[in-house]
Amino acid sequence: MSVFRIELRRTVAPWVPVAMLVVSLGLLLFSRGPWSHGSAAWNETWLTAVRWPRYLLVLMWPIIVGAAAIQGMRDARAGVVELFGSTPRPAGQRAAKLGLALGLAAAVGYLVLVAAGVGQVVATGGLFTTAWAMQLVLGVLSVLAGVALGLGVGRLLPYPITAPALAVLVLAGGLFTQVSGVNGVASNAVALLGIGQVAPHGPFDLPKPAVEIGQLAWLLGIAAAGIVLLLARSARIRVLALLPVGAGLAVALPLFPASSAENYAPDETAAALVCDGPVCVTRLHEDWLSTVAGPGKEVLQRLEKLPQHPTRVVESTEPYRNNKVGPRDPSQVLLQQDSTALYHKSGLSLTMTLLSGAGTTQCHAASYGGERNDREDAARWVMAQWLVGSYSPPPSYAALQNRTDPAWAALKAVPEPEQTARVAAARQLELTCTGDPLKVLTEGGR
Repeated sequence: MSVFRIELRRTVAPWVPVAMLVVSLGLLLFSRGPWSHGSAAWNETWLTAVRWPRYLLVLMWPIIVGAAAIQGMRDARAGVVELFGSTPRPAGQRAAKLGLALGLAAAVGYLVLVAAGVGQVVATGGLFTTAWAMQLVLGVLSVLAGVALGLGVGRLLPYPITAPALAVLVLAGGLFTQVSGVNGVASNAVALLGIGQVAPHGPFDLPKPAVEIGQLAWLLGIAAAGIVLLLARSARIRVLALLPVGAGLAVALPLFPASSAENYAPDETAAALVCDGPVCVTRLHEDWLSTVAGPGKEVLQRLEKLPQHPTRVVESTEPYRNNKVGPRDPSQVLLQQDSTALYHKSGLSLTMTLLSGAGTTQCHAASYGGERNDREDAARWVMAQWLVGSYSPPPSYAALQNRTDPAWAALKAVPEPEQTARVAAARQLELTCTGDPLKVLTEGGR
């Protein structure tokens, strides 16, 4: 125990968690990012409180690996390798004390970061699930694998350039795998092998068991390789460090899905529906039900004017701002708490928002701006006004009103059955994200 205390005092171990927390908590607390807003914020749910630290490992891992590399080259830089090798005390014992000191310090820093988010979730009464458990194990294992790898490489290459070069290499590799998980530059498997995981898109995003098992095998392989390098005394044994890396890849790669869309499944506990009649929200947002129940029921009542009208209002578990467009279930009106269109809305304003597009969600992901989106917005506004039975122009948007005014006039100029048919047809286009709903409202289906 005395040797362990000495390692803690005389190595960089105490400074590793400090550096980790300065970087990670500095970002989480004092900068605006995807971790700071919406239901996927790092302090909103147990799952996101654990997943965001894994995302930030892309910045913490270079600190961990670089610090461990400095300690790994300590004996060689001090010129005592042969001296220690001649003592009866096994080299593994000395390495174990050093690795334990660094590993414990880095793990404590990581767990403090997780606890900072979880503490806020508990303080606000956030929903408890067990979905975070495996993610926490993978995060801690990533930290320990970084310590083992840094110690091993430092022992193998005891040169002044080793630690900074290794830190830069790890940072570059982590950023590449993280970015490739977003824009698809590399395969999905490459993204999943990265230490810094892709940012959570929503509070229900839970990696599938196959993904977690594959990442577990990969991290164990990295850790084992680092331990072999640290303990090896000959070049022949050092070559064996490739075996656990290869074994980890052999297990992980077949388990990883081919597409990133298949990486996640909803957290079943958080996504379970809580209903008030035909209006349902997820258990995670159960306190929102009292806000949406009344408007939701009114929306369904007004949509009964249409053939094949929806019969339920249901909160979607799809990540907000994803790029998936159509087809949608015609029997449901979907809503998302993180949608900017629903922020702070209740009562009449929420009713009108849900009636937009005759109870459909936008297809904007298909084009992101321009003429097509403006025409869709105009059509969605007109459909909502028709369902409530009176027209008011859209507020503070003249370009939109230039489209809604003539569309409303053209729609009201035809008999009631034709109006119903046009709105129903326009709604169908919104459900499938095809065609031009504004044209259908003004000219009919011809």
